[in-house]
Amino acid sequence: MSALLELRDVRAGYGKGPDILQQVDLTIEEGRSACIIGPNGAGKSTLLKVVAGILSPRAGEILFRGEPVAGKRPDQLLRRGISYVPQERSVFPTMTVRENLNMGAYSLSDKSVVAERLERVLDMFPVLAERRNQLAGTLSGGEQQMLTLGRALMVKPALLMVDEPSLGLAPQVADLIFETLQHLDGSETTVLLVEQNAHRGLEAVQWGIVLDLGTKRFEGPANSILDDPRIRELYLGTRVGSAPEVAE
Repeated sequence: MSALLELRDVRAGYGKGPDILQQVDLTIEEGRSACIIGPNGAGKSTLLKVVAGILSPRAGEILFRGEPVAGKRPDQLLRRGISYVPQERSVFPTMTVRENLNMGAYSLSDKSVVAERLERVLDMFPVLAERRNQLAGTLSGGEQQMLTLGRALMVKPALLMVDEPSLGLAPQVADLIFETLQHLDGSETTVLLVEQNAHRGLEAVQWGIVLDLGTKRFEGPANSILDDPRIRELYLGTRVGSAPEVAE
């Protein structure tokens, strides 16, 4: 595998506040989906925002396919193949489902490609196909989450970052979202999740990463990372001290 995304000694925070990310080193391999877990305030969402260009790092390097991308605008990163789905379901409420999806492909000039991508997304989410002419603002919360994810997939990104995909969703809807993300494994899109439901998030990916207090504490295969007693200690709320990373 080759490195798709690399963070080297990245520090980041908000305004004049303290660093939320503290010298984070992280490598996401192309074709190996990953999930970042950790307690509230660990810096998980901040990390995605830094990679997506919403927040500029204070120090360190961010490389995408070997090229430096730190400080670039979100639209520039989108054109390079980095797509980001935030926690907030940011649909265009007065536009139809079809129009919302097409907005995700605004950077594509080939209409035939856009039409092909649209049908692919509608195949992934049959409920959106049924409601393609319905205003997005009238959809349920779960349907809006599907629409937000589908819009991000319209550009067929090399890296799809999704922040808390199950947040506030009914279990059946969350299952559909995770199944869709699992089906992307082996495709041209590598998935990077942040998920508070650690078990469910790790079931959907190949690799697990734990952040605590803005620092990467552990990483390893997703199917074994939660068996590590140090991670159970973290989730019990006790302080995790310095420890070696789980071997690949």
